[in-house]
Amino acid sequence: MPRRITPLRLPALFAVLLATLLAARDVQAHRLDAQVFLLPSRKVQVEGWFSGGDAAKGAKVQVFGAQEQLLTEGQLNEQGVFVFSYGEVAPHAVVISAGAGHRRVLAIAESALEQARAETTIDLQGVAKEASPSPVPLAVRDSGAAVKDVLVGVGFLLALAAFVLSLRNAQKLRALGAAERKGTLN
Repeated sequence: MPRRITPLRLPALFAVLLATLLAARDVQAHRLDAQVFLLPSRKVQVEGWFSGGDAAKGAKVQVFGAQEQLLTEGQLNEQGVFVFSYGEVAPHAVVISAGAGHRRVLAIAESALEQARAETTIDLQGVAKEASPSPVPLAVRDSGAAVKDVLVGVGFLLALAAFVLSLRNAQKLRALGAAERKGTLN
């Protein structure tokens, strides 16, 4: 017959559970985020960073064309930025690989490239302006809590509350059953 949780074991169980929760550290896993920006002069700026806000420096970047042919490749710089030029206005796919399973694929639609080409700024001499020689990050790299993370936390707290209530109800049912067996119930 399985042993029941006695009143002496219940505080010990809560103490172990509390110690486990308090001893848990922040998880060091992080997600790779990325964004592309269409620049003047048929250039695209790719930025990659981890969910903590750190640049994904050194991550491999590959750019594929419409027929999935490799157009260019390189690495994100110290700021997590990679800039490339495009020739034809066609759909592109940008693949960023930061190792350890961190990978992000971004799609650039043909219509976005066409619109960026039409919006290229022209100076007074009619010459297209070049992008700055040293690209600067443009993306907002906030590390705010995602809605999913908040919902997981709330779900955990509700599950913990349900567990505590089930223990309390089980204890009351055992006491009720014991009282019934003794005949003290009306």
